[in-house]
Amino acid sequence: MLPPVDPVRLALPSAAPPPERGGVPLVATLAPVAMSLAIWAFTHSVLSLLFAGLGPIVAIGGLVDARRRHRRWRRREHARIAAALARTGERIEESHVAERARRAGLVPPEGPAIARWAVEHWVRPAEPGAPVPVRVGRGAVASGVRLEGDDPTGDADAGPAADPRDRLPPDLVAVRSALRSAAAELPDAPVLVDAVDGVGIVGPGPLAAAAARALVLQVASIIAPDGVVAAPAGEAWTGELPQERVDSEPGRFELRDARREVLVAWASEEAGLPPGCGAVVRLDAARRVSAVSRPAAAGAAAVLAEAAARHHLGAATRALPDRVELAELLAGAGAPAPGSLTASIGRDAGGAVVVDLVADGPHALVGGTTGSGKSELLVSWVLALAHGRTPAEVTFLLVDFKGGAAFAPLAAMPHVVGILSDLDARLTRRAIESLRAELLRRERLLADVGARSIAEVAPGVLARLVVVVDEFAAVVAGQPELHEVFGDLAARGRSLGLHLILCTQRPAGVIRDGVLANVTLRVGLRMTDRADSIALLGDDGAARLPAGSRGRAVLGDDGVSRPFQVAIAGTAELEQACRAVPLRDRPAIARPWLDPLPAVVPRNSIGAATSQAIPFGVVDLPAEQRQPVAVHRPDAHGHLLVLGATGTGRTTALAVLAAAPGAIVVPRDVADAWWVLDRALRVPRRGPGSERRLLVIDDLDLLLGRAGPDERHELSDLIARVLREGSAHGLGVAASVQRAAGTVQPLVGSFGARLLLRMPSREEHVLAGGIGAEFDPALPPGAGRWRGAAIQVAWPGEMPLPEAAVPELPVVAPAAGRQLAIVASRPALLLPALRAAGLRVALLGAADPDEDAIGAAPDVLLGDPDAWQADWSLLGRARRELPIAVVDCSAAELRALTRARDVPPPLGSRPGECWVVDGGVVRRGLLPTRT
Repeated sequence: MLPPVDPVRLALPSAAPPPERGGVPLVATLAPVAMSLAIWAFTHSVLSLLFAGLGPIVAIGGLVDARRRHRRWRRREHARIAAALARTGERIEESHVAERARRAGLVPPEGPAIARWAVEHWVRPAEPGAPVPVRVGRGAVASGVRLEGDDPTGDADAGPAADPRDRLPPDLVAVRSALRSAAAELPDAPVLVDAVDGVGIVGPGPLAAAAARALVLQVASIIAPDGVVAAPAGEAWTGELPQERVDSEPGRFELRDARREVLVAWASEEAGLPPGCGAVVRLDAARRVSAVSRPAAAGAAAVLAEAAARHHLGAATRALPDRVELAELLAGAGAPAPGSLTASIGRDAGGAVVVDLVADGPHALVGGTTGSGKSELLVSWVLALAHGRTPAEVTFLLVDFKGGAAFAPLAAMPHVVGILSDLDARLTRRAIESLRAELLRRERLLADVGARSIAEVAPGVLARLVVVVDEFAAVVAGQPELHEVFGDLAARGRSLGLHLILCTQRPAGVIRDGVLANVTLRVGLRMTDRADSIALLGDDGAARLPAGSRGRAVLGDDGVSRPFQVAIAGTAELEQACRAVPLRDRPAIARPWLDPLPAVVPRNSIGAATSQAIPFGVVDLPAEQRQPVAVHRPDAHGHLLVLGATGTGRTTALAVLAAAPGAIVVPRDVADAWWVLDRALRVPRRGPGSERRLLVIDDLDLLLGRAGPDERHELSDLIARVLREGSAHGLGVAASVQRAAGTVQPLVGSFGARLLLRMPSREEHVLAGGIGAEFDPALPPGAGRWRGAAIQVAWPGEMPLPEAAVPELPVVAPAAGRQLAIVASRPALLLPALRAAGLRVALLGAADPDEDAIGAAPDVLLGDPDAWQADWSLLGRARRELPIAVVDCSAAELRALTRARDVPPPLGSRPGECWVVDGGVVRRGLLPTRT
């Protein structure tokens, strides 16, 4: 059955009900009569009886006016209906035009356009049992327009008791009747039948046979070209059709494919038709039959055959071999043309399938489900490209994300610069990123020789590089940023001689537009999803490939699909390719990437350091094919923070930095570190050209953690001052921490540069300022990230971090003519040592005076805090005139006794350390004795 036609429903205009006609105005007629009689009865005047005549006059005027209004309404209503009928006629004609176009669109067109129709239906076949509409001629057919409205006579408009004058005039009734007739019939339309039901043509023999030929040509453009056409012996023109021809009985054609079977027969009488003709067409003069002579049919059949051959459909598909040996193709291939990348990759019905990445590419895309033969195709393609070419002409970079086994046999080829796999994802990423630098290298080389593209370069100067990627989806799945790299390679590769062959199971959604826009050569092996085939080739040819034929593929090039069988490489071809160039004659191939950074970089290999530029490692820049020395420039980079877990080389990095001139290693002791930092800030501002000093602080977080609660805040403030004001004093800071959190978090923002070594976890890596995708738990010691690039810190040998700057504390002793005041929490313990040092000591609050002080002024005034506070006059004199040494007392006692405003520096663990307050300044000192 043909597809149903949705009827177009149009409404005929209906006449509005006429206005109600009024009767004789009885009240208006009698009222003047009654008034006239009343006046006569009152006045007895004969003249008053004249008013009685006004009643009839008013009645007659009303009747005349009502008739005039009714005639005016009737004229307007007739004009409205006439205009509506005209619009309905226009809509009927528009619907007829649309219906003719729809009917014509269901069947193949006449003339050369039938070829394009046929290709569209061949590559997108209908479901089994779908109708096969064909055109048997042109004539009047039932229309799909349905009119709804009043009876065409017009009597129903006015009603049975209406005035006959209110009926539609005869001309409008005729128009409505004509519209109903026009709507019911579609003139000069294609007369269609469903050929699946079988078509029988009854008429004179030659005319009926010509009509049958017209139907056969239409059916042949719909059923698959790999089907069969059975034709009588006298219809030799059917041999030109793309379908296979067999003989049939006289007077009948049979066309069939895997989905449908069609019978077309003819006879002079209906009784002569064979069974199975569900639709019978009788030839008459009322309908113009579609008829084709034998010569015209042969010409149309040749057009269909040419279209099938151009798209490699029909008999070409049936003639494909089940297996093709690459050795046979290479044996028949001649020497490759200079500057080309031709390769025989398979065979179709017409012979070897040869593709050229230069002329047909520059890039290729291969798709196919698991087990369809993608890897075999790639191996054969590489071997065919290498056949007859030296490494000076073409090289290969092979990327296999299925473990590397697919390309393993090609590793010994002299053309192969490297094989990358998912077993070493870091190396694969570096190599692919390095391809951008390879583009820059090629651009520079072309510029040096004054060429615009590789085609203008002399042979042997620059080899073409073919990058073959198996399982492209897996390559970019874990590293989406590589999409941009491949997009850049695809956009700029043509003129620079870099070509891509990308292979994946489902290209849709994996290959981005930036790559697809530059890929014109596409190969589809068997696919299970029709949408994937359409996305790759533009049709579902790959989805229609048989499941059991491994290596069966469809080549899509410039919109043309070509089925073929992929060539399979044997051991002989591999061995021949590996020994094609003797070892002694093999040229040195420029590999497009550098080796990864070594685990150990000797310190003496990176150059000497200055106070302005300190080399400390080697940086890996794969995108530039460079591994320059990493240099810390304090003036440009600011302070440097080294972050890393235990055992990652933090101290080693600082040891390399500490070898710079003017470097000062800050001690791990809190008191000594305070002294070094405070003393560094007291150095005057540097002058122009003076050397810069670098403060090296190892384990800054542990240093702050070792400080007491009262000292930690002050020490953190001191370090913050060094970071903030150090530049003005010629100071730079290089510090290491395990985490950028905790006590060091307020200081982290003051560091302008970071050396990020391996962190304990991805979260810690991100919190330290790194990128989650760059986290690698397997980094060796000294490896990390520096200014966005991978780095390996230099190894200084077995030399540890240089000795820290330990302060030489001043010895506190009485000066000539000036006493020393000592405040000690336990003065009795100090007293023997001071006496042993030859000092005369006066012990405050002692019951017995010091015998040594009798008759002479004491050198030292010694007492505990209570004794000093008890003698206010002596304490006031000590504050004004004497240096005061405070031993084993708290900072609060120091401030209370001395009224010093400075923050006291922390004391170390050396015996005899004390605070010395002189002139309001608090410093560390050392008593000339041991307690």
